Amino acid sequence: MKKYRGTPVAGIAFDFCRMGRLIPILLLFASCATSPKRQVLPEAAPFAGFPEGALVYLYVDTVKARPILEAISLERIGGDKSTIAAALDKTTSVVAALYPQGASRRFLVAARGRYPTFQASLSFTFSAAWKKRRSETGVSYWHSPQRGISVLLSPEEAYISDGDPVLVRGLSSPQTPEAFASFSEHAVLAGWLTEGAMPFNYLLSSLEIPLQIPAGQVFFRLQPSEGYYQGMIRIETPSVSQAKALVSLFSIARLFMANLDLQEWGAILFAYPPIQDGATVHIHTALLDAQEVALLFSRFSLYSN
Repeated sequence: MKKYRGTPVAGIAFDFCRMGRLIPILLLFASCATSPKRQVLPEAAPFAGFPEGALVYLYVDTVKARPILEAISLERIGGDKSTIAAALDKTTSVVAALYPQGASRRFLVAARGRYPTFQASLSFTFSAAWKKRRSETGVSYWHSPQRGISVLLSPEEAYISDGDPVLVRGLSSPQTPEAFASFSEHAVLAGWLTEGAMPFNYLLSSLEIPLQIPAGQVFFRLQPSEGYYQGMIRIETPSVSQAKALVSLFSIARLFMANLDLQEWGAILFAYPPIQDGATVHIHTALLDAQEVALLFSRFSLYSN
């Protein structure tokens, strides 16, 4: 929709969709970069080495999310199912961060798995589309000017970014919120927003309602449910009264969905009434199959162009 063009929310939506396309691309690269000094991706601190300042942090269990990644891969990058399956077999998990406009990079994706670096190095070396670059830390990686992405592979990790994909150890890294571990348990993907109020205040602005809702941490997850997937959003507000105001806001938004041409999103996001638990608000989405989740990535892209 045109009215979302150029807005912060549209930017997040576009980059989130772009990352949805880049994860399967990264997996396919892995199945075919030079072998740098090993970068450790600790499970206890999955974002260690990531620059701070991201708008969104995301974790994907590629084993549990496999049907979704296969659907996104087939729709976004094509190829046959056997090739995509072989690529997915090599990766166990992915973490990613999406940064605001003006940052040195807009996204950074890091994956864990088993990667044939020798074959990948040959593939990149003999491809005119890829050029070798060297980071400020002295580590070499591959960059494609046409695609605007950089790739770095080691035997156990893979990295992709629109800028320098090399992680810098020893710098201040984003801290995983304490509540995230329990919230993301059993999820196929989960993450959090560092500026949680932004999407809700943008919604208020779209409705021409002169209010600002302060929201602290906002967590989101997608988990299996009876053969489908269900999303959940957990919004932490500063007070009980503000949580109550947010629930009222969502009730108003449901009435305005038709005018905003967002009936499809309304059916997904407001399938169930929001639940208030003290200063926290919980939103459960409709049940979606893997194809419908993949379609959501496509819809984000369409609304952001």
